[in-house]
Amino acid sequence: MISEKIDLSRLVPLVAVCAVILSLICIPLKVISYGYLPEDDALRHAAKAVSGKPWDQILVLRDEARMDNHPGWHAILSFIHKNTGPGTEGLVVFSVISLFIFFCLIPPFFLRRPEAWLASLLVMSMTNVSLVKRLFFGRPYIVSMAAVVILCFVWPRLKEKKPYGAMILIGIFTALAAWVHGSWYLFALPIACFFLAREWRAGLLAGVSIIAGILIGASLTGDPYAFLRQNLVHMFLAFGNSSLQRMLVAEFQAFTGDTITLVALFGMLGWRAMRGAWDKKAVDNPVFILIVAGWALGFVAKRFWFDWAMPAMAVWMACEFQDAFEKMSGYMSWRRLTLSITLTAVFWLAMTTDINGRWTQNLTAEYLCADDPKQAGWLPEKGGIVYSDDMTIFYDTFFKNPKADWRYILGFEPALMPPEDLAIFRKIQWNYGAYEAFGPWVSKMKPEDRLVLRRSWGAAPAIPGLEWHYAASGIWVGRLKKQ
Repeated sequence: MISEKIDLSRLVPLVAVCAVILSLICIPLKVISYGYLPEDDALRHAAKAVSGKPWDQILVLRDEARMDNHPGWHAILSFIHKNTGPGTEGLVVFSVISLFIFFCLIPPFFLRRPEAWLASLLVMSMTNVSLVKRLFFGRPYIVSMAAVVILCFVWPRLKEKKPYGAMILIGIFTALAAWVHGSWYLFALPIACFFLAREWRAGLLAGVSIIAGILIGASLTGDPYAFLRQNLVHMFLAFGNSSLQRMLVAEFQAFTGDTITLVALFGMLGWRAMRGAWDKKAVDNPVFILIVAGWALGFVAKRFWFDWAMPAMAVWMACEFQDAFEKMSGYMSWRRLTLSITLTAVFWLAMTTDINGRWTQNLTAEYLCADDPKQAGWLPEKGGIVYSDDMTIFYDTFFKNPKADWRYILGFEPALMPPEDLAIFRKIQWNYGAYEAFGPWVSKMKPEDRLVLRRSWGAAPAIPGLEWHYAASGIWVGRLKKQ
């Protein structure tokens, strides 16, 4: 019998790919194992699905903003809740894990060296922790980020003689993003970047695919015209009803330029030049121009940087690393395996280490909960309204009481409030939460309403006409004094 020697080097590509994919799947599981929960919109999305109620039964809304801006995501969460039974916390866990994996597992299927994707994410996580941490927020904007990633990978195929596969893929992801996330109008940015790069044919085909995807996504809502219109109205309301930028929600405020990440970007360009591989096409393309445009628009709102430039930069850097790795090691070389395992291990540690309590800071949080006997009588009564100047009061309280029979004056976006209440809220913001500014709300309150404030323990808020109870850590609940 003649025995043949097995060439183990043939297993190198398989082991490298499996290491990358396995790490990307296990990282969110490890993060969730700490007890991590996001602190904002993921909570209200889960609560919305469990509540089974439309937004106008949850929030006090202005007439122009009564349609759901994220119908697709709430439909998905509602389906999971009704058919598998998880409550709000289970749905948040599902959101964090599924969206992280959804975004991170796309590039390995487009790269010849999937380990280059880990290298790209690792660099970005070291330059700006918040860039990659946003992938753990469990919010549907991650689907739009994934659509950007797809667009950045397949756009060269739009220049081929038969670009139909690329067009279909772009259309599908755009439709999903529009249906799930809602901010369909922002896809105008990558289309514009095609024309800035003078990629006329690719830009035209990308535009057709994106527009078709938006229309399909809007049609899935059942009322495409109202859906498209309200999202535009929401944008103008969000940016047009505050005289100071600090009054905007955090992600709509401008950033400071993110200098360290820019240094990493130019470092990659310098590395390419040092390798003797300089080519102007490295920067003269729609992907790099999208990075630059997103960075520039970050001085208007940081979400342009986080949600559009960041995924484009991740793809661009991954392609740069891939070119370098292919010159450093062969496809089946042991050097490649060593590099892949090293990157996987370092990326695992960088993502799962609980730096500054980033994955455990919510463990000490206390909530207002209708089931807590210590808070009995201090939560809103049937038909009541929760008045507050802090959106986290809405996120946390709605998360813990999704079926409660009360509404919130301030939800996930101040511009959705009735104009009179928005004016009161802006006055409170203008005066940095001065107690006197709450007077108009107090005068509107009924016995079933409550004013809930985040203030430190000590003296109760000095707001006349209310009696106060320190209901949870950092939370005061005020109600009208009983006659």
